[in-house]
Amino acid sequence: MNSKKILTTLALALTAASLAQHSHTAQVFTLGAKGDAFTLQGPASFASGFVTFNLANTTQAPFTPVVAKLKSGTTDAQVKAALGALMASHGEDMSAIANVATFVGGSGGVMPGATFEFGANLDSGKYVVFGFGASEEGKPLYDLGQYKTFNVTTAKNGLALPKADVQATLRDFKVELPTTVKAGKSTWQVSNAGQETHHLMLMRIKPGKTMKDVEAFFKAADPSQAGEPPFEDAGGLETISKGRSAFVTFDLAAGDYVVACFLPSATKHAPHFMLGMMTNLSVK
Repeated sequence: MNSKKILTTLALALTAASLAQHSHTAQVFTLGAKGDAFTLQGPASFASGFVTFNLANTTQAPFTPVVAKLKSGTTDAQVKAALGALMASHGEDMSAIANVATFVGGSGGVMPGATFEFGANLDSGKYVVFGFGASEEGKPLYDLGQYKTFNVTTAKNGLALPKADVQATLRDFKVELPTTVKAGKSTWQVSNAGQETHHLMLMRIKPGKTMKDVEAFFKAADPSQAGEPPFEDAGGLETISKGRSAFVTFDLAAGDYVVACFLPSATKHAPHFMLGMMTNLSVK
């Protein structure tokens, strides 16, 4: 066997090993299309401990997956009824869903053909991955196939928590994190130390724009009439309930960023960012 064949064989072996390790450590949930509806495929059960979720979108529609742990005895009908109440309140009234589930994390939008990964420490119990939102006809996506339950067993997977490069703490109503982080890939541990449910969203401020431009944009009476946004989406971590933490890796280019929570407050009746959960971040 010549050297070229040896190198090719070695490369294939390393790739196979990498894929095998990925499939062992990540739990993959894949959204597919089925006529005018969807399918959501994933494992029926896996061991407890630190779990990495790989959320894949093979459809032509955006996918907003959220993972939640269901309280003991909760039925799918109860979950969907609670999600319906949450949607009817435009995300403000968390009381119904809080009675049946706690949020583990997710993505604010997995684009067609893309994937999103995040990790969290899971104890045993019943969980669900669901797509939040509605179709153009107003039908909830969780009634169109974007709903998949799974069980986390009492067996332990033995996986350690990843080392976080950045600690981000969400409080009522403040985002605590370093003022500067390194450009490139970094793993963030996002922790909800508040009483309300929070998420963390990143936006890169466009060249020539400033934080004041961002604030002015969001203070506009009608943001849809405020012109082109002075920022671009840079990723985030979707909903996590109080007391929970999740890990997510960002690959950030150098520049100035905004970090915010846009969820509405049921007690203050205002978006969290208007209550103080918006801060700037420098990436160098």
